[in-house]
Amino acid sequence: MKLSILGCGNWGSVFGIIQHQNNHQVRIWEVDRYRAEIVKKTRSNDPFLKDLNLPEAIMIDHDLEVILQDAEIIVFAVPTQSLRKVIDAVKEFKPEQRYLLSLCKGIDCETLERPSQIINRLTDSRSRTFVLSGPCIANEIARGAPTAAVLAGDDDNEISELQYQLSSDNFRVYKSNDIIGVEISAAIKNVIAIGCGISDGLGFGVNAKGALLTRALVEMQRLGRIMNAQERTFLGLAGIGDLITTAFSPESRNYRYGSMIARAMSENEIKKKLIMVAEGVPTARAVHRLAHEYNIDMPISEAVYNILYEGKSPFQAIKDLMGRPLKEE
Repeated sequence: MKLSILGCGNWGSVFGIIQHQNNHQVRIWEVDRYRAEIVKKTRSNDPFLKDLNLPEAIMIDHDLEVILQDAEIIVFAVPTQSLRKVIDAVKEFKPEQRYLLSLCKGIDCETLERPSQIINRLTDSRSRTFVLSGPCIANEIARGAPTAAVLAGDDDNEISELQYQLSSDNFRVYKSNDIIGVEISAAIKNVIAIGCGISDGLGFGVNAKGALLTRALVEMQRLGRIMNAQERTFLGLAGIGDLITTAFSPESRNYRYGSMIARAMSENEIKKKLIMVAEGVPTARAVHRLAHEYNIDMPISEAVYNILYEGKSPFQAIKDLMGRPLKEE
C-alpha cells in the first residue's frame, strides 16, 4: 500500500519505518522546508531520533501535493493542536476516498474535538477514518523492541484489512470499534503522565504513583462513560497499557515535563531540554473544560491543570488531593 505520513517527528518517522519494513511505499511530510531538506539529505531525524537512519526508499518532502499523490492511506502524526491547520491544507487535494489514520493523542483546546472528529471533515464516510494508539514509545520501537497497539474504526471489515496491513513481527495490532474510548484514553494519559512526573520529581515513590495511576484510570472511565466510550477500552492497550508506559518511561515527553516542573524549572528551560511537544500540557486545559462542561469529578486531572495554568505549587496540589473528603473506592 502507499502511505503518506503527515508529521516527521518521533512517532511519524518510526511508524514510517515499520511500514517500510512491511513493504509498503512510504512518504513522510515535514512542515518545515529547511528541516525537510536536512532530513532528506542526511537520512537522520536529529534531534528526535539521533541514532536512527531513515531508509533511502522513504521519501521526505515539504511539498504536500507530492507527498499525497496516489496515497491509499493518509496518516496524521502531528500535534493535536496543529491538526486543524493540517486538515485545512489537505482538503485542497480531495482525499475523500482514502483511508485516514490518526496517530494523534490529544483533544483540541479550542473546539474540544477529538482528532478523528477533526479528520472527519475530510470525508463523508466515517467508515474510512481510523485511530491507532497504545504503548508506543518511539525510541524503543526504533531499537526493534516489540510492542502492541489497538486500531479502532467503525467498519469491521476495513479494520481487519488495515490490521493485517499494519502489523509486523515486532508491532502487533489489535482491533476495536471504540474510537471514542481509544482517543479519550490517549489524551488523558498524557495529562496523568505529567502528574506522575511531578510525583516522582518530588520524590514521593512508587506507592504514590500506584495510587495516582489507579485513581486516574477511574477519571478516564468517568469521562469516557459520559462520552459513550466502552469501559473495557480503558483496561486495554490504549488505556491502562499506554498509561503505565507513559507514566514510567523516562523517554516520555509528558513524564519528563512533569519531573522538570517539580524541579521548579522555567518554561524556557523545559522547552530547551524537551525539544518536542508535550501533548499533555494543552490537553490538560481541554480536559479541564470537558470536566466542567459535563460536571465530572476529575481531581487528578484538575490538579495538573491547576499546577500548569493557575500557578498552584505541586506540594499544595498534592495536599489538596489528599485532603479531599473520604469516600468509598
